[in-house]
Amino acid sequence: MVNADISRKTAELSLNNLNGDDCGVIEIGPGLGALTGELCKIYKKVLAVEIDKSFVDYLNALEYSNLKIIFGDFLDINMQDLIAREFAGIKNINICANLPYYITTPIILKIIRGDFRVITVMVQKEAADKLYAKAGTGEYCETSVLVSYFGEAKRLFNVPKSNFYPQPNVLSSVVQIIPRRICEPENQDLLFKIIRAAFEQRRKTLANSISAGLNLDKRAVAEIIKEVTGSENIRGEELDIIKFCAVADLINIVINKKEDV
Repeated sequence: MVNADISRKTAELSLNNLNGDDCGVIEIGPGLGALTGELCKIYKKVLAVEIDKSFVDYLNALEYSNLKIIFGDFLDINMQDLIAREFAGIKNINICANLPYYITTPIILKIIRGDFRVITVMVQKEAADKLYAKAGTGEYCETSVLVSYFGEAKRLFNVPKSNFYPQPNVLSSVVQIIPRRICEPENQDLLFKIIRAAFEQRRKTLANSISAGLNLDKRAVAEIIKEVTGSENIRGEELDIIKFCAVADLINIVINKKEDV
């Protein structure tokens, strides 16, 4: 369980200057409900999704008229259907959660694709560092690029071990993601395949990774990468999302020409 002051601070920052009377929030993994209670105080509606049924009695004992609890796996939920059903008439929907490390990446990759105004999550610091890592750094990875495609991530504050009971062996960070797009590729699926290929074999040059991963001519791919970056020997971890989009658009042209022949 986390310190009550941390739960309060996280809940308040999750609004990001929005009016809570006009906002709903989905909490993932409420556990014993420490963060849940703080969210209920400031949001119009709170929907908490919990996979662990051992928390049924604790959560059902929470007496907030604006709270609904769903027991199930968040990863199995259709977000569009859920929002349409539970938040009718509420314009702004946020996400706020304390995420366990072992499931952090799959949940992040799901929620950044959703129609949310603000995403605020507490995760282990190691995972947090990857969410807002910049190109060329050791933490930069496939998740970093995808998050930067869907939004802008920043660390709000670190949470020392002493704020938890029982005390964990790792530091935690509260991270906020504001959804926005800074590039619009012609073929989003192709962009995602290129990003995946770039980080599946980090030691290889981007040209080698993409040509092997997408079964494309290496020379043609290398020429595209040189046009975008100035070097055909660059690795994927050195490209930001803007350059990945540029590479994807040029490769998309090459693929379309091949299909037209």
